[in-house]
Amino acid sequence: MSRASRRAVLGGAVATAAGIAASGTSTAAHRPAGRFAGKVVLITGGTSGIGAAAARAFALAGARVAFCGRRTAEGHEVERTIRAARGEATYVQADVREPSSVQNFVDTAVRRYGRLDIAFNNARAQVGSVAEWDEGLATNARGQFLAMKYELPHLIASGGGHIISNSPAAQDLVRTAAAEYAVQGVRVNLILPGSVPAAAAAAAVLGLASDEFSYLNGATIPAGGGLG
Repeated sequence: MSRASRRAVLGGAVATAAGIAASGTSTAAHRPAGRFAGKVVLITGGTSGIGAAAARAFALAGARVAFCGRRTAEGHEVERTIRAARGEATYVQADVREPSSVQNFVDTAVRRYGRLDIAFNNARAQVGSVAEWDEGLATNARGQFLAMKYELPHLIASGGGHIISNSPAAQDLVRTAAAEYAVQGVRVNLILPGSVPAAAAAAAVLGLASDEFSYLNGATIPAGGGLG
């Protein structure tokens, strides 16, 4: 797919974003103050591992977090633990391989919280055999593309924001989106956490998402601590 084609498809839903954002309302629950206070964060693959750790960390830092995953029991448990710690989080069951599922997740999050500022596209599948290739491609490449397609209109409607990918298969997509949407205030980067513990990887994600690194765009950031 050419750069022009990627941009056309990624931007196809821009016309609907403003209306969805306008319909959102803030929750009245108390939220802790922190460096991401007032921000709305969306996370794919947030029911375990790095995604769950990032959801907890963003919420602890004051963000309102919406996250998805296919495993409902795990998702509701992560949501429960965040709320028990007085954070704000919403779990939505979704499969990043399916366009309607991804769109519903993103639109549900924006309707609930009113905007989108940061998206951590963390969902990925391990590929260890030929039999796993199709699922890996559908999650690690197609899933990243679909997430960006439905996130970008809302980030633009919010005045800009940040997408962080956790899939080496999406490097070309990250570079293309970074170049095309920088003028609209959206930066797109890729993080490679390697084999570090989930909490350490989550800390790297929050660091990259912070204002201190607002100059980074289209970058691939190795955060594996030399562990692969």
